[in-house]
Amino acid sequence: MDFINKIFNEDCIPGMKKLPDNCIDLCVTSPPYNCGIEYDTHNDDMEWDNYYAWCREWLKEVFRVLKPDGRFCLNHYLSLGQSGNRHAPLMDMNYICTKEIGFKHHGLAVWMDSTLTKYTAWGSWKDPRECYVNSPYEGILILYKDHWRKDNKGVADISGKEFMQSCSGSWKLQPEMNGMTKANFPVSLPMRCIRLLTYKGDIVLDPFSGSATTAYAAKVTGRNYVGYEISQNYWKIGNRRLEQNGLDSWIEPEPIQSLGDIGVKK
Repeated sequence: MDFINKIFNEDCIPGMKKLPDNCIDLCVTSPPYNCGIEYDTHNDDMEWDNYYAWCREWLKEVFRVLKPDGRFCLNHYLSLGQSGNRHAPLMDMNYICTKEIGFKHHGLAVWMDSTLTKYTAWGSWKDPRECYVNSPYEGILILYKDHWRKDNKGVADISGKEFMQSCSGSWKLQPEMNGMTKANFPVSLPMRCIRLLTYKGDIVLDPFSGSATTAYAAKVTGRNYVGYEISQNYWKIGNRRLEQNGLDSWIEPEPIQSLGDIGVKK
């Protein structure tokens, strides 16, 4: 399996098509949210029908490459948009996954992103006419392919305290405040998913690798990884992140003079 412990600098849809069927134990990812972030290679302001059509394509590949007992953790906003044009992306993604593609639903964990806190729009203060209901939460859909029970028992490494917190469905995670790219989820999120849902030595996939947060979490916890990142800039950032921490790396990128050259915060 020559894809193990590599992150490929390519679009995840054609990239995942090169993977064999039934080879991944867990997918943990947080795709672009379609909220207008100015990525260098991706349009994050699609029409919503186009966004979900694109999501269907990569979700189909995730489903195909998961093992029969494989799990899928999908992080997205619970509510998104401005008044008059608000969406519930995680609900829509759950419908697409379970009703159209074939995933089975196991659960949902939620965590609050304090950077999104907004208590009210002042023009609606104490007025039912146009009040603003804020939703500063992100959710992690926990899905699986064919059956939930793992086929084989392996070496687990989750503590009793974290196991209980994880199974509660209400996760206390600090948002990433010093991210290496324009959109980052906290490393504690994939670490929790990985320790809760896999054994040591399992293979973890992230189709939207970004700064290699999932890959980093996988290697630190004794798992293997495979990832895809369409932005060469982000790909280099993730590569250097793993190298600096003495972890396995993927294909060596072009030489980099310093972390400042690619925007990595020391």
